[in-house]
Amino acid sequence: MLNRRNFFMRAAGLAAVARLLPAEDDPFDSLPATVRQNARRNGLVMIHRPTPATLSSRTKIARADEPGDPLIVEGQVFDPDGRTPVSGVTVYAYNTDAKGYYGENHTDYPPRIYGWMKTDTAGRFELRTIRPGNYPGMQVPAHIHFELWGAGYPLQWTEELKFAGDRFLTPDALARDAQLGDFRTVQPLTRAEGNQLRCGFQIRLHHTTNFH
Repeated sequence: MLNRRNFFMRAAGLAAVARLLPAEDDPFDSLPATVRQNARRNGLVMIHRPTPATLSSRTKIARADEPGDPLIVEGQVFDPDGRTPVSGVTVYAYNTDAKGYYGENHTDYPPRIYGWMKTDTAGRFELRTIRPGNYPGMQVPAHIHFELWGAGYPLQWTEELKFAGDRFLTPDALARDAQLGDFRTVQPLTRAEGNQLRCGFQIRLHHTTNFH
């Protein structure tokens, strides 16, 4: 199954590198130069910059006329101990459109459906988007990407949020995911008021960056 790293290695050969914009007190600036230079392979190229100065714990990243099933993700971010919620963490999210493409005109990057949140006092955030599609021609489960930083934690990515029932989720992948307990990355979808899809997602932070 194609994973996050392999996808970005594939994308590296398909489009030109996106320009990374400098910003004061930016978590990107603390990354080693080799990591920034490797932006197409490690996924940094997918993060829009600069980050807005003012963020809410809730955001809507898909336009009202965006094709696809509306989806609400109710998330919560925890300290590495897995028990303590963390407030003030910037959460960046992006996903494909309903046909499985990230960028305008079916390009691989930068993503068209993206946005930022900042966790509230209980470490919670709410993302409103659409259910993403599977990558065309690849057996990859549909997913949403999340990157996090701030509140004393470095820039880092977490395993993608995937959805129960996806035809490309293998029994082995589901068995491994089940071992993560409350931090499972495969989540069931329910229908909420207004026929919107809804799911939860809990994220455990790390003390060190996992961008390389």
